[in-house]
Amino acid sequence: MHVRRRLIALATGLAAAAFLGLTGPATATAGSAPPTPFNFYVNNVTATQVSMQWSPGYITEPTRWRVYQNDVLVTTSLGSAYVARNLVPGQTYSYRIVAVDTGGDVAAPTRTITVTTRGPGVQPGAPSGLRATEVSPARVALEFDRPGDEFDVWAYQVFDGPTLVGSAAAPFAQPTATVTLRQLAPGSAHAYTVRALRSGGLSAPSNTLAVTTPTTTDVTPPTAPAALAGRIVRYTCDNASLTWTPSTDDREAAAGIDYEVFGNGRLISVARGAGAATVWLPDLGANRLTVRAVDGSGNASAFSNTITLTVDPACEP
Repeated sequence: MHVRRRLIALATGLAAAAFLGLTGPATATAGSAPPTPFNFYVNNVTATQVSMQWSPGYITEPTRWRVYQNDVLVTTSLGSAYVARNLVPGQTYSYRIVAVDTGGDVAAPTRTITVTTRGPGVQPGAPSGLRATEVSPARVALEFDRPGDEFDVWAYQVFDGPTLVGSAAAPFAQPTATVTLRQLAPGSAHAYTVRALRSGGLSAPSNTLAVTTPTTTDVTPPTAPAALAGRIVRYTCDNASLTWTPSTDDREAAAGIDYEVFGNGRLISVARGAGAATVWLPDLGANRLTVRAVDGSGNASAFSNTITLTVDPACEP
């Protein structure tokens, strides 16, 4: 029940952010083109329809939105939503939105979303473009392109061959997602794929990415983080803001050090290259928190001091 309340609160917060335009729209000035719509996403797909919506951003005069389907203008919408109808089952369509104001000023287009309508034997879209953005002896950072019809995606699962090794959240209305795999063996070979976890099960896999981590002679851990302090975030009951004195390492740059945050003995968060983190506290009542530093070769420091933060047993996030 406690986890369910968190999920509801998170979903409500994301919806509010989209409605209020809190994820960073471009702004417009008098006499300039309207802002490019943002938070453009598909919210439903059937055999013959694709529903989509977007956030218009800050506008200073009446604005309309041109909807392009397969690079052809199909409508000019008065609102920030559109339903493409009478589509062919199992057919692939691409969409982008362009804002235009009454003076004829035209914004840059949104990203293009590609969607395949449902039909016999048609599987929902899969992640694509799986690539590595970091390969260190003990960790690998992956990035991938999310499918356009991701309205029912709960999360993304990462596989090394047939083995599930990690997962990534589905960030709201963003075209890509990232995940970092840690505690790998230096000099080890991997074959990574990503699948979307949907309401109906797993999607087809992405492309396979072969990665071999480099070997290392680094056996010296970073110094231990110090002066860990924290407080419950205002207006929450199980969200904590933590700070600590960052570690140093004989080889790893400060920006490359991971900080593992433990709550009641369990790993609850990892922060990269900083002396601060905001974390969910795992338990009602007392939460004993500590932090340690880990370098790119997998060497872990001693733990910081331990602090205790208490979540009210009546917590209603």
